[in-house]
Amino acid sequence: MPGRHECAIFSSREHEAAESCHSYENCLKNPGHENFISAQDFKDNYLPRLPSDEQRERFRSWIDRTVRLRVNCTSQDRPDGYPMAEDRGTRKMRVGTGCLWRVEKPQYSESCVCPKCDGNVARKQWIFRVETAQHVVYNTEEAKKTKIDFFYDDDSYKSDGRMKSAWGVEVDMSLFDKDWCDMLCVTCDEDLGERIEKFGSRYWLNDELTYQVLSPLGLLSSGDKDCHPVLIVSHPHGQPKKITVGVETHRDRENHRLDYNTPTCPGSSGAQVFGYNDRMGTERLWWSLLPVHSGTENKHKLNVFQRWSRKLRGHKTEQDQINFGYK
Repeated sequence: MPGRHECAIFSSREHEAAESCHSYENCLKNPGHENFISAQDFKDNYLPRLPSDEQRERFRSWIDRTVRLRVNCTSQDRPDGYPMAEDRGTRKMRVGTGCLWRVEKPQYSESCVCPKCDGNVARKQWIFRVETAQHVVYNTEEAKKTKIDFFYDDDSYKSDGRMKSAWGVEVDMSLFDKDWCDMLCVTCDEDLGERIEKFGSRYWLNDELTYQVLSPLGLLSSGDKDCHPVLIVSHPHGQPKKITVGVETHRDRENHRLDYNTPTCPGSSGAQVFGYNDRMGTERLWWSLLPVHSGTENKHKLNVFQRWSRKLRGHKTEQDQINFGYK
């Protein structure tokens, strides 16, 4: 995998909260995180600007489907040179992001594999799928040590019980060269199960995201009018989810790679990348084929003249880092 992964790495689950806050406050990639909008702020102050209920519901659904992944295992099966290979066999904790994309109907009176039930029969349980990057959850061994946090939109959601958690079960499918993973997960929390089950009847965000769609939100400059916008919901540094917006900077069709200047941080690995969709024949790509954020690299730095030229044209300052994902 080229570039650097964007998992947030912590020494242990016991020190997660303190290390997460320290990492966020002392971030070198995006100091101050001025372009990161909290999920709650986005819902309260940005979504109302959209012209239709359908658009507002599409964005809200996508935000709610985004989950934080906390992985407390690094498999010995990670190959040499692969991200976190140096941590094989340890319990060092890492945090990434994922997105729920399918929920099955509840099962009744089945043996539940979540740590809470430990194989005992649960009255009801829900099986669902989460997409993420494979370097976040490499295989089933790691999936079984992965906690999935829903609705972590604000710090208060953790203390008042609005944040809900579930567990990984197995990696059902993965694509090594595209850094993609499909993880089966389970919950027997009836409140969580009933909430995510409703996602099945809510909108997919498989339409093209255009400048015209985002213009009411005021998150893009006039200089980006002819660019393809890219929006990401993630958990930077393991913190409550944030929304960032940028534009596509390069597309490698042969390798199915998308580059963008949308701000990301450690903890953003595995987030869905919502933007301009290719067409296959006359059909748009579906949700499950949207890119997944994979990492960052420095190979496309802008020189002083390029930065000055973009500023004159009304573009926002571009990051030194190029962020990329595969689909």
